[in-house]
Amino acid sequence: MANVAVITGSNGLIGQATCRRLAQAGYLVVGIDVGAEGAGNWPHHQCDLSDLDRLETTLAAIEREHGLIRVLFNNAGVYHPDSDFLDVPPAQFDATLEVNLRAPFFASQWVAKRLIAAGQTGAIVNTASSAGQRGSTVVEYGASKAAVINLTKSLGTRLGRHGIRVNAIAPGLINTAMGARTPQVAKERAKGSALGRAGEPEEIASVVEFLVSDAASFITCATIDVNGGA
Repeated sequence: MANVAVITGSNGLIGQATCRRLAQAGYLVVGIDVGAEGAGNWPHHQCDLSDLDRLETTLAAIEREHGLIRVLFNNAGVYHPDSDFLDVPPAQFDATLEVNLRAPFFASQWVAKRLIAAGQTGAIVNTASSAGQRGSTVVEYGASKAAVINLTKSLGTRLGRHGIRVNAIAPGLINTAMGARTPQVAKERAKGSALGRAGEPEEIASVVEFLVSDAASFITCATIDVNGGA
């Protein structure tokens, strides 16, 4: 049985790097992204993660086509770098939490139910952020990522008895399109980090690969900082 790995936000640079790395490691990789076309040589499904019905339909289609989903990387995220707390409208707040928190919650629920029914183990990784640990000038984003950290610990606690491990990564500044749009204070923090630079997408992908592998078989409920010591 193939180890099917689903990555959301698969067209972004971190998504692409993780898809490549997991494919090289022998996983059958399937990408989910809001973009109509995939960005790599792996099966692609277009899905707006704020639409839970579409998300469920997409996951069901992947299972029909490729088999049981054993690995889920909830990587997709929404970020409004020019957002000012005093002016954030409810629609923007809702849109951020729909993608950053609600979609990982229900995608994980969908995958976990099927793993448990099949008596199979699995691994889930969520993308949190340093912003979820120290706060952010983009308040709704920081709040959503803090919630992802708690979601990870809570899900790991609930699903551990079934052999489903749940962990998160908390990236600092990474050289991606989103990273380029971050406020200057975050860029200065990266320059002042222990390594004195921003990270690369491949440096995130390598940690995700480790967390879903058997080498991390005794790690769950953890949030791993990948921030160069910032």
